[in-house]
Amino acid sequence: MRGWVCAVLFAASVYAAPSTKILAVAQITPELRASLVSDYSIDVVVRPHEGDAWTRLAKRVTGDAENWRALAAMNDEKLTPETLVRVPLRLLRPELQRQILTTIFPKDAPTDAGWKHVVIGAIGGEGESLWSIAEWFTGSGENYAAIRQANPAQGLATQVGDVVLIPKQLLAPAFGGEREGLNVSTKATEVRKSEDDPIEHAPADAGQPSLSYERNTSEPYAVYRLQKGEALYSSVAIRFTGRVYAKDVGDVVDRVVHFNGIDDVAKIPVGYAVKIPMSLLLPEYLPADDPARVAAEMAKRESAKLAKRTRARNLSGVHVILDAGHGGSDPGAFCDGVAESGYVFDVMNRLKEILAKKSAAKVSVTRNEDFVLTTPLYELDDPIVGVHLRWYLANSIFRRAMRKGVPKEKVVFISIHADSLHPSLRGAMAYIPAERYVTGSYRKTESVYLARAEVREHPVVRHSEEESLAAEGLSRDLAESIVDAFETRHLHVHPFNPVRDNVVRDGREWVPAIIRYNLVPTRLLLEVCNLGNRNDRDLVKTRKYRQQVAEAMYEGLMNFFTDREEPGSVVARATQ
Repeated sequence: MRGWVCAVLFAASVYAAPSTKILAVAQITPELRASLVSDYSIDVVVRPHEGDAWTRLAKRVTGDAENWRALAAMNDEKLTPETLVRVPLRLLRPELQRQILTTIFPKDAPTDAGWKHVVIGAIGGEGESLWSIAEWFTGSGENYAAIRQANPAQGLATQVGDVVLIPKQLLAPAFGGEREGLNVSTKATEVRKSEDDPIEHAPADAGQPSLSYERNTSEPYAVYRLQKGEALYSSVAIRFTGRVYAKDVGDVVDRVVHFNGIDDVAKIPVGYAVKIPMSLLLPEYLPADDPARVAAEMAKRESAKLAKRTRARNLSGVHVILDAGHGGSDPGAFCDGVAESGYVFDVMNRLKEILAKKSAAKVSVTRNEDFVLTTPLYELDDPIVGVHLRWYLANSIFRRAMRKGVPKEKVVFISIHADSLHPSLRGAMAYIPAERYVTGSYRKTESVYLARAEVREHPVVRHSEEESLAAEGLSRDLAESIVDAFETRHLHVHPFNPVRDNVVRDGREWVPAIIRYNLVPTRLLLEVCNLGNRNDRDLVKTRKYRQQVAEAMYEGLMNFFTDREEPGSVVARATQ
């Protein structure tokens, strides 16, 4: 088989349309070929044998005949030797995965610490994303955050020649992972039914909780074994279902208690197998072949591919639009005498001042203490009208920036808030606009809106699917950068999924209006703390903490637009 391995690099594609230029080809066998294309996906195709069946083909190229359903779902044609069959890289046998990637990336090599990947990229442009690197070498794109932690000077984007270390504990078996259960994220691991075990097991790595699944019941469920020191409300309700509001967490705990027949939640032993109805789970904790999880992972992959960031030294040419939640007669979240609106307004002003002193960015704000800064001003006496006018104003600022020649990738919108969640939670959390909630059009027609110039100039907002996917990817990158800056400064962040693409509350899921109807591609809503937690509440009342929050946000912005990584880290140039 090795005799067939070859790679060809292209300056222009011979086999693909101009929009999908081929960067490299690995012909592994006469029947199997892999191509790295310009969006940094790896397309694998195999030519069936005469008389092949889906199960035989699946067994031959993936090692498991049960994968035939996944292959058939991706390929509409009947199996014939004339028809190439597409195969996901992650489903291939480990030895085929390794041959493909070492052929396409000939400078890659194992090291004592893991795997060294040398970025090839496209000449003159960004290289393959950390998401793609994580997907190829660990089995899950969501491991990109752990890879970035292992390469602290690496930005979210890469350049030709960058050397990125993939830590050994993250690697898939094909690249030196000791065993699949330890080294492949549950978010990408194929969950297969054991012949002698009616429950499907999803092995976990050090960063992922281990779940198993039972689907042959009237109400399918997942099973999680409680670890020492864990509680139902935090380790089950908050982590696996995404609930963060006190009532929602309580409702989930009540349902789980009833579902398991638990008499006393205070006496649950370590190792207890908690059954969690699968209807409650976040998509990433569903079985690998569940349609909801497949769709969510596909959206993340597509959004990561479309998120083309730009660099800006010292934020030169960047336009930052800052928004503080609520205001005027609307206090926002209120807990034990602490109101959200005044403190987040102070954080916004501190960030504005830092940007003015330390960067070349242009900064706009959407409100002062009592008015939305529309034309004419709107006094903040109705919270619903206030939030809609703030996104209309942000869209107007965005359009003006575009008319002045500012690239859309250099406009950023940040809405600053402080939530009131379950009291066990602490720290910052960012919301970004999930594509599935954003596409379509929207407008306001009441006179209070039409009286404002910013509404009249463009009353209808529209988002295409591609625009929404790109916005989700860009916004996720910025949110991750800001969360990283919080952690670097030892500021608390939400312990589970600090970057979320929708709100889950009262049995509903949605994206907040301030970012849902916003046209700025790179946009997020940042909850700087949880007013429902006494420690967070005490902190936000201090000038020191609010200054630290503003500094962390500034650093996150700087890192997002970083021009070059700093020297002296595990990331180096291949030419050095």
